[in-house]
Amino acid sequence: MKDFFVSYNRADKQWAEWIAWTLEEAGYSVVIQAWDFRPGGNFVLDMQRAAAESQKTIAVLSESYLKSSYTQPEWAAAFANDPQSLERKLIPVRVKECKPEGMLRPIVYTDLVGKSELEAKQTLLDGLRPSGRPPQKPAFPEIGVGKESTYNQPAITEPKSFPSALSRVQQIKEKSLQQRLDSLTADYEALAKQRDYTTNAADRNKLNRQLEAIAEDMDKVAIELDGLGK
Repeated sequence: MKDFFVSYNRADKQWAEWIAWTLEEAGYSVVIQAWDFRPGGNFVLDMQRAAAESQKTIAVLSESYLKSSYTQPEWAAAFANDPQSLERKLIPVRVKECKPEGMLRPIVYTDLVGKSELEAKQTLLDGLRPSGRPPQKPAFPEIGVGKESTYNQPAITEPKSFPSALSRVQQIKEKSLQQRLDSLTADYEALAKQRDYTTNAADRNKLNRQLEAIAEDMDKVAIELDGLGK
């Protein structure tokens, strides 16, 4: 069983890979779509297997993640297995400005927004420790100096490149494609329900053809989105 399943939206792929690389460098085992879901596999089954075979789920929080219909089942599965957060099955990591609502709101998240790469690495790894207690005795406070307590931290080798801001054009295109994918998903689900209640064979065949066409469009949009993240 893996230590972590990294759940993310395509718009935050670079952040997700950086997090996954940093965790593996620190000795953790990780499952992430970008590396572990290969052509020919079943995306939905791969997601289900990754969530079920990982001890914890890291949710890479951003507005794109919170609004996506695909990411909700991923964090919800971890939440359902630990609704009181006693085992910390769901660990949110905020990488962009956003405000979690609903059942995500009371869960304490690790905040990487506005931090340098070194600060982000240390904050991420500190957030995964079972306790916030430092491994060594904190330094005695120096009166009037205002220095913070320090203690030795484990050395960390360089991970994947730290995420930089995407260009405005790419952000707009990704947002447009994500909205298109969400719209197609909603159409597909509505049409599938309509088909399930249709008894006429000819009408069912017509609906099946429409569903196949929508599924093809979804695949095209998903491929284009994945290409933007590379």
